[in-house]
Amino acid sequence: MSEHTRSFALASRDPSAPAPVLTGVQVSGRLDGVLFELTLRQTYRNTSDRNLEVVYTFPLPHQAVLLGFASELNGLRQDGVIVAKRAAEQRYEQALAAGDAPVMLEALGDGLHTANIGNLQPGDDLVLEARYAQLLRFEQGRLRIAVPTTIAPRYGNAERAGLQPQQVPSVSLDADHALALSITFGEAFADAALDCPTHRWTTTARAASGELRLDLAPDARLDRDVVVIVTPRQTQAALVTTAHDATDADAPVVVMAAFEPQAVAPRTHVAIKLLVDCSGSMGGDSIASARAAMRGLLADLGEADTLSLSRFGSTVEHLRAPAAATQRMLRLLRPLIDKMQADLGGTEMEAALRSVFALQHGRSVDADHGGAGDAGGVTGDRGAGHAGAGADVLLITDGEVWQVDDIVAAARQSGHRVFAIGVGSAPAEGLLRSLAEATGGACEFTTPGEALEAAARRMLSRMRQPARSQLRVDWGAAPVWQLRLPAGVFAGDTVLAFAGFDVAPPWSAIQMLADDEQGRGLVLARAGADAPSPGDSLARMAAAQRLGQVDDPQALALALRYQLMSRQTNCILVHQREDADKARQEPELQSIDSMFAAGWGATGTTFRMPRSASAPVAFDAMAMGDPFDAGEGFGSMFGIVAAPSITQAGAAEPLTLTAMAERVALALDTWGELGAMAAHLPAPLLHPDAQRALDKAVRLGVDIDQAWLLLALWVATRPGGLGRAEIAATVQPFVSTIEPGLAARVAQVFDRLLGSYPLDGWTLSRARRLRRALTGAA
Repeated sequence: MSEHTRSFALASRDPSAPAPVLTGVQVSGRLDGVLFELTLRQTYRNTSDRNLEVVYTFPLPHQAVLLGFASELNGLRQDGVIVAKRAAEQRYEQALAAGDAPVMLEALGDGLHTANIGNLQPGDDLVLEARYAQLLRFEQGRLRIAVPTTIAPRYGNAERAGLQPQQVPSVSLDADHALALSITFGEAFADAALDCPTHRWTTTARAASGELRLDLAPDARLDRDVVVIVTPRQTQAALVTTAHDATDADAPVVVMAAFEPQAVAPRTHVAIKLLVDCSGSMGGDSIASARAAMRGLLADLGEADTLSLSRFGSTVEHLRAPAAATQRMLRLLRPLIDKMQADLGGTEMEAALRSVFALQHGRSVDADHGGAGDAGGVTGDRGAGHAGAGADVLLITDGEVWQVDDIVAAARQSGHRVFAIGVGSAPAEGLLRSLAEATGGACEFTTPGEALEAAARRMLSRMRQPARSQLRVDWGAAPVWQLRLPAGVFAGDTVLAFAGFDVAPPWSAIQMLADDEQGRGLVLARAGADAPSPGDSLARMAAAQRLGQVDDPQALALALRYQLMSRQTNCILVHQREDADKARQEPELQSIDSMFAAGWGATGTTFRMPRSASAPVAFDAMAMGDPFDAGEGFGSMFGIVAAPSITQAGAAEPLTLTAMAERVALALDTWGELGAMAAHLPAPLLHPDAQRALDKAVRLGVDIDQAWLLLALWVATRPGGLGRAEIAATVQPFVSTIEPGLAARVAQVFDRLLGSYPLDGWTLSRARRLRRALTGAA
């Protein structure tokens, strides 16, 4: 069994167990310049008769800084305080034993956090509020906002990666968490183009303030990242922001410089080692996205470039050795890409990267490649001591692995730049950013619905730029402290630099420098206009950046002084109850399951949804989410056209299962190809459960034509079925093109929804009638 499944469980809930307590999540955000602030509110309600201790592991953006944490218990608010981890744990346990209601937030790394809520008593309502901020970077003229909402299953052992057993996130197909989200865009974005490729959305203009507000449609769920692409008409990536830091007497002025490096002449050729994740988690949408990205890459390669193609899972397969990207080679690669599937088991990424690093590229590209530089902490030598020296690795993956330190260390030592494209509806951001930052590469994330080919072309444009050495900032004055620059600096992408001063330097003198091949200093970018920042957000965000560049004692002192979450600190608060209200029972532990990431591991598919909920829907819409969700109406929502059901057609009788199978076989015999069926198959009268079964088949990942095929085959071959060999013989050649595991899951849906019906009528079984009466279903 793949280790991806270790944190995944699908089981019937004990009828006596407490009902799920997470009742909804509300998110409100604001974007001003490159500062994105978000407030997250999670509502919990204990409707059981038991005292509960609730544990929920959830994601925040990888580079976000938590600025505030509070809790409201039955309307009474308490603010949290950051203390050393051990002290927070002791205070939590003491409050739990005393019958009070402690709340503790833990940071697990990679943006993951665990909320612990003690003594949530019957009838209690509790709201957790987390306020955080993130500095965005312009990437090729656009800003990409990504709000993660769920954690996809990951390969490896989470406890070996430092998580406690209760912190390990679990996902369930039964979980269903509603999401309400709105984002306000400041006046600078009044004329910007907005797009949300993951959800249905609307915008509202505020004429008086010049602001825009984006709201998700009410059907949003915590089953995928919320992605918003912001493309201003005119970018202002180059600026200097200053803020007062009341916490640091030695450096009371914090300066953030945002640089936009100038474009340079591209390298004459590139050598690329293309590595594609084909593990089981990449099934469905993710591998389809990977194929689209690879096609975009091939379209922009020239014969002066060299390319190798490898794929990995539990093992690594080198499909094409390094060779010139001639037209003949590209023709040979395209069929390999088109048929590539996620069929290689687990995600042994470190072994795959090491194997790819060892590939020898015959053409040397050292002359115009340059070194990765040491300003960003890259120590790998790109010279002849490394196999394939000078080649870049392009990694396409969802990043769903737990242990990352060894992977990053291997990449840093290899001398390769690693460029990564993260795919899927909930990719793991931390690993890919760490790989890029450690090697002088770059990374992008693309969700189903975004232009994957364009992402690959943007990445290739970066790869054609030479690496820089001795990156540094001339601040025009001596800083008290400053942060190292990233190793990867590319034209079109914003570079952020931080420093602290006793007196603010002249902003017009600030510039970013590097050395050329002769060791001469080059000006890569100059700072832009000054933009003061009120409040303490910038100072605290700068301090959070410093945590990773100092030793542990200094990091702990910084985190406590600036009230920052870290691997050494937790946030704790306690709701003290009156004596009569204190908990008397030992709390029962209840972990909150995350929703299954839409499209993960071929469990479903995602479609791009139209902006307006009332707009016509085509099959390029967004992800449907949980493939076993009990909701109705999928067919009508997504434009699956069928004649009225029996409830709509009065006395008209719906077609029997036998009649539907015969219609499919007739359509195939008449038109002879699958693509014609949707256009030519007469729209039958459908029983509601038949329509629901077809809807759910489509949600699993087949298209509507394939759903009809599988239904016909199921009718012809099920126990006690038609015994009509001619129907099975007609349908089977078309069904054979469908992935077997997916076809088997669709058959299970038909078994569950239609298995109790006779083939020639729709008389309900007594059990089904009783269930419908109890649930009020139609």
